[in-house]
Amino acid sequence: MIQIASNVLLFVFIMTAVYHVIRLVPVRASRWRTWQVVSVLREKKLPDWLFKCLGLKAKMIEEKRQLLLGCGIRMNAGLYEGGRRMLLGATFLIGALGYAGLQHPVLTLFIEPIYVVTVAACLLLFLFFDKKVLVQLKEKRSNRIVREIYVISHHLLYYNDSHMSLHAKLSLCAPQTRSIRTQFGLLLNEWYQGSETAIAQFKIRLGTDEAHSFGETLNVLRLNEHASYYELLKQRIQDYKEKMELVRESKKEAVSYVLFVLAGLPILNTFRVFMYPWVAEGQRLFHAIN
Repeated sequence: MIQIASNVLLFVFIMTAVYHVIRLVPVRASRWRTWQVVSVLREKKLPDWLFKCLGLKAKMIEEKRQLLLGCGIRMNAGLYEGGRRMLLGATFLIGALGYAGLQHPVLTLFIEPIYVVTVAACLLLFLFFDKKVLVQLKEKRSNRIVREIYVISHHLLYYNDSHMSLHAKLSLCAPQTRSIRTQFGLLLNEWYQGSETAIAQFKIRLGTDEAHSFGETLNVLRLNEHASYYELLKQRIQDYKEKMELVRESKKEAVSYVLFVLAGLPILNTFRVFMYPWVAEGQRLFHAIN
């Protein structure tokens, strides 16, 4: 049991390191074919008869739409939920086929049946609990957005006494963005076509509460860049700071739990090596007396 727990923790640490290394790799610019696929996924809808056959409801679709927007996934929520349900049924059938292949290997085309069952079980777990996964992705993305909006807000506050337009001030803040650079660039490009519409589209693209509050602050500053309105920006900065503090504290708590578990492993191993033989010998003597 201790060996299994150690291997699981080692696997988690290795995958975390690999994930952070992959994030450092430069990303190639998207090609036009990619944008075509994204456009199709965003606009494609399920036929009405299939929508009804899968038992989809408007309330459920709207909930998934909000989650997908919060995760930055611009995909039709009905298409996502319908695809998930169909993939769930297909995965269940593949898992059943793999289980039957334990007795008749020909059913899995001579692929090791245990591999088929394992992959199907992992997919089923993901598809069953996809909502929890999306919530976690939304929370992580929201935390990244909060950090960047916090930096942008600080820079806007720095330009409080400047006579530049709000668009010029935001343009100077653009180099400070990373994860929201695309959305922020679109905001700047669409500004002179209609600043109010550009801000509204910016809030929709990000799809988080913090982006919504930041967009409302930009609207206020757009209508009147008086120094008193920057007090609202200061209040927003304080809110963002408090949220980042909460996230930091929760991360510290999670790390402390992991360290507590790691510290307990040597104790359990000591008990297994030194104490368990004595306990086992005592049990044998007790049974011998009886």
